[in-house]
Amino acid sequence: MRGSHAAARLLAAGLVAFCALGASFAGGDDGERLTKSEFVARATKHCDKLLDASNDLRKAEAPGATGQRVTKFLHKAADGLGNLVEGFDALHPPKNLEADTEELVDVLDGYAEGLDTLADRVKRGQTFRVALQKNQDLVTRLNGIAERATGLVTRLGLTGCLLPT
Repeated sequence: MRGSHAAARLLAAGLVAFCALGASFAGGDDGERLTKSEFVARATKHCDKLLDASNDLRKAEAPGATGQRVTKFLHKAADGLGNLVEGFDALHPPKNLEADTEELVDVLDGYAEGLDTLADRVKRGQTFRVALQKNQDLVTRLNGIAERATGLVTRLGLTGCLLPT
């Protein structure tokens, strides 16, 4: 089904962007606010390192993956993203980026929760693609979250962390 393939790509692209950005936010542990250039540099520096959650999502999508294997890798992707969100408390973005940064954290958290929900809905023997087809409401919500995140990433000046879809 063409629509579910596009949905899977958007889910994967959104997750890659979220993972890369979320991990970079965990960097401001000295309590001082970062300048915008420091903020952008930290995000960009971490983009290449933090694709574990995206790789877990790709493992869930693998042609031979079904049931528990799909569930396992969706939960791993959500856990990885959740860990990034938890690390966010240490970030001290510039004041003018604070609201968008906080909103992005909420978006990351919502995406992680959505992946967990999708993982919990996978049935025995079901592939990732079938799980997407059976859960179009959730896929639509996750795709909306991904689109929201893209807008926030752009406003924050972190476009270097976005991967092409």
